[in-house]
Amino acid sequence: MKHITEKANILTSADDVRTKALTLDYYTNENHPEIADGGEEWVCHISKDISKETGVLADATIEVINQLQKDINKPVLEYKTYCQFNTASSNPPFVHTDQYLLLKENHMKVDYIGNVYITPDDIATESTWFEFYEAKYLQENASMQHFLKLSSDKLTDIGIRTFAYNKALYFDTAVPHKNAPISTTPWGTDVSDSPLCFTVFMRTTTPEEVHARYVSP
Repeated sequence: MKHITEKANILTSADDVRTKALTLDYYTNENHPEIADGGEEWVCHISKDISKETGVLADATIEVINQLQKDINKPVLEYKTYCQFNTASSNPPFVHTDQYLLLKENHMKVDYIGNVYITPDDIATESTWFEFYEAKYLQENASMQHFLKLSSDKLTDIGIRTFAYNKALYFDTAVPHKNAPISTTPWGTDVSDSPLCFTVFMRTTTPEEVHARYVSP
């Protein structure tokens, strides 16, 4: 099975990260200044890349990266960090993979995602879970520059992971997944009362490894 792990209490200063995240500007696929929409509709509101920020956001990014490096015993070579949230009016989530971060200038190959839930229980108690799947009849494609949207007839359910405050969910980007609201506690209306995540996209493969994976000798 592809890599899927959890880590409780991942951030030393989760409250401070949330406070800072609430002050950020958020965008949709129609107006984001950095990320290309790839012809697909997003289902979230997302900040600009905050990986070059200083202070608490930088510290949190390093904490997420360090835990992954410990888990997989491999260095993270490139990363970008965003905060994102869903509202009750967002488009319905769909199952997809995230092998590429679609930047408007240069696409970034993504191998792992570390998603930290920074919504306190008194605001949105267990309001979100992640559903993971195994794709049938699916082959990787070196030229794929868009996240892959999958239909239900090509999927097998392999499990659900529920978020909790300051818990990180790590997964291999090749694992088909979607986030979904738990029906008894629907999503909110804005960043303050909706499921808010601190998300780090990480590359661990070298260009040579990518080339070897897709090019026949």
